[in-house]
Amino acid sequence: MGFVRLWLEGYIRPARFVDELKAKPAPYWGIYGQLLRAGLDSVLVYLPVALMGRVPPTPSYVSIIPTEHYYAALVGLGPIVLMAELLIGASFLHVAIRLSGRRSDFDRIINVVGMAALVVGAVLVPWDWMWYAIGGVDQYFLGISHLVISLWGTGLIVLGLRRLLGVPVALAVLLSILAIPVSLPVAIMFMRSPF
Repeated sequence: MGFVRLWLEGYIRPARFVDELKAKPAPYWGIYGQLLRAGLDSVLVYLPVALMGRVPPTPSYVSIIPTEHYYAALVGLGPIVLMAELLIGASFLHVAIRLSGRRSDFDRIINVVGMAALVVGAVLVPWDWMWYAIGGVDQYFLGISHLVISLWGTGLIVLGLRRLLGVPVALAVLLSILAIPVSLPVAIMFMRSPF
């Protein structure tokens, strides 16, 4: 099964998505998934917003990047931040699984987390633009809606931890939910709502 077909399986057949991911080279497919997701954000969200001359609603926390140029900076900075998020979240999951006395495979975790991020991230791009087009959006609504939509990705990760590593469902749910606040500070520090 090819990359695009596997990606689409994440929407329609989650169990098959995870089973097929088991046979894919780890951690490469997860890294490719996260890089593609980051590219979608950079080219389809932050680049147009920068070209429109928009300014983030909150000031830049990075002193070397002026607020008025922050969206343009996110075109290049966004992929770095999203890769850091992937590595932090996957590291947390790996260490927590090992501390629970179970076997773990960091490369497989990266595959699952990265591809789940692509499945969710590809939905967030049109979601954000739809709300911008109808004019009913603010950064708080988008942030909350992103968390709700990200539950699908959390479900894919739980399924992946269960089917690929044998992690009990309750533990997989707990760890997947805890991985969000562990990796989120990096995004909070650098990323900005596009609208």
